[in-house]
Amino acid sequence: MVTQSTLGDSCINDSSVVTSYKLQLSRPSHMSEYIERYRSEIDSSSVRDAFPEITESETPIWVGKPSFASMSDKYVLASIVLLVHFSFFFGEMLQPSDGEQNSNLLVSSLFWAISNTGVTGFVLIMIIITKINHYINFSTSGKWTTTWLIFSTFVPLFWKIMDIIEWFATIFSSDFSNPLPEWNFTWFAPLGLSSFAIMVIFTKLYQNSFNYAITDKRIHIRQSFLYFETSSHGISYHKVENLKADPTILGRILGFGNIHIVTGSGVGLQVESLGAKSGLSTEFTEDNTRRTRPLSMIFGMIAVQRKRTVMASDPADCFFGISNPMGVYRLINELMDETVGPAGTIHSGTQTN
Repeated sequence: MVTQSTLGDSCINDSSVVTSYKLQLSRPSHMSEYIERYRSEIDSSSVRDAFPEITESETPIWVGKPSFASMSDKYVLASIVLLVHFSFFFGEMLQPSDGEQNSNLLVSSLFWAISNTGVTGFVLIMIIITKINHYINFSTSGKWTTTWLIFSTFVPLFWKIMDIIEWFATIFSSDFSNPLPEWNFTWFAPLGLSSFAIMVIFTKLYQNSFNYAITDKRIHIRQSFLYFETSSHGISYHKVENLKADPTILGRILGFGNIHIVTGSGVGLQVESLGAKSGLSTEFTEDNTRRTRPLSMIFGMIAVQRKRTVMASDPADCFFGISNPMGVYRLINELMDETVGPAGTIHSGTQTN
């Protein structure tokens, strides 16, 4: 016979087991020593201030941004533009002697080109640099960098055109006056320094506009660039299908690299076009003459492109240029193992990769 006291004790024990089970579910999983080491190196409150989207149930583990070295290509490009400006600045001022001209054909040819082409030569060189930079599709090939290159290219030309317009105005007895001082080669120096400073400042602002955070539940990517481009998204570990770290050769030397987080919805991927564009329309109309149709067909064949899906290298879609990328790569894997389970195991009817 079961007494009333026994039934009561049994109910109490069952209730205690259920309560204990619920408490275990509500507690965060035990973090490994590797994860704890990263968590102890950050200030949780400052991370939450920087990432207001982090929920109360999340525990910040790591926070970072693109490293200074990851922007080195932009600083190199700024230095090249500065070098071009100073070449024209010194090229007009330091003319070689007759002996130097005879002994060094390359130097004499360079001085001759600078002194005789002037602003036109500067614009041609800058256009070539802009085109090459855009064509190779480096991280410096974005719209902001291209806009800066175009602006740096045509400021001297615009300045010179204003002088020409003023000269024509005096011939026709016009009252037009150039608001800028008269153009000469010495202006290449301050223009080059100004262009270099603008690029360095914008590069630093661009670097600081991206912030990354890792918690025990999500991966957070935040962008805020001069209020023109803002975005924020969190990626749950259950949504991650692929994780890739690819430090470049320069990144291996300087200690930075990218980490790509790819989800099933396509986050972390981008479509890349391969091939050359002719810049001409490939449409054929009745107005095309027999002479232009073969030419259009040729350029149409050149314009055909093959597209492929590659890992996104935009700082807004991946962990771009972060320090110690392989360490952070392992950290994400450790968190995925604790949150989702080791690779190849089955949880809640789904298999993780």
